[in-house]
Amino acid sequence: PRASEAFTRFGEAHRSIEKYGIKLLKTIRPMLSDLNTYLNKAVPDTKLTIKKYADAKFEYLSYCLRVKEMDDEEYAYQALQEPLYRVETGNYEYRLILRCRQDARVRFAKLRSDVLVKLELLDQKHVQDIVFQLQRLVSALSQYHNDCHAVMKTTSIFPIEVDLSRSTFHYADPSVSPYQDEEEEDRGDDDDDELLEAQEMPPGAAGDSLLSCGPSTSEEGAALLLAD
Repeated sequence: PRASEAFTRFGEAHRSIEKYGIKLLKTIRPMLSDLNTYLNKAVPDTKLTIKKYADAKFEYLSYCLRVKEMDDEEYAYQALQEPLYRVETGNYEYRLILRCRQDARVRFAKLRSDVLVKLELLDQKHVQDIVFQLQRLVSALSQYHNDCHAVMKTTSIFPIEVDLSRSTFHYADPSVSPYQDEEEEDRGDDDDDELLEAQEMPPGAAGDSLLSCGPSTSEEGAALLLAD
């Protein structure tokens, strides 16, 4: 039949679209992996290096400030021509601070070079790799769209011929109660029962029934006679 053939072709077209979708996902998965590495590994590692660099810089500047304070103190005592206990005892604290400042300067310079290198790498990856991945994504989506369009274009199945009975699209009137027919049937059954009872009743019973419906007392009967 025409309908079964049309729906079969339509189902095959959807299977082809599913295959194209799986192919698209296989293309996108490596891109997501690269972006995940960039966001969850490269960027946090660079942030950690920058934090270490900031700590080393603060330490180095602290030693520089301490050396400056000690120099100012020494100059002040020399201006007052007073002896300084630290200088007279060998000035070991000053030399220790100078050594610590030198070590902090080496660490600071090393971390500074590491930060510059990592920032440059991140910038290159952001400028080159991200653009390349986005181009791959756009091309993959475009290819998927073209494939799906080609499949659906060849599947021209409408209009579909379907054999239906004439009463298929006949719907009940919503304004009519579905219980109306049942009420009419019950009413007809009651009328039929009353008719059968009247036919089965003997001739004298009908008069008795009529008399039984009359006045029940003598006073009411007399009142009716006077009225006549």
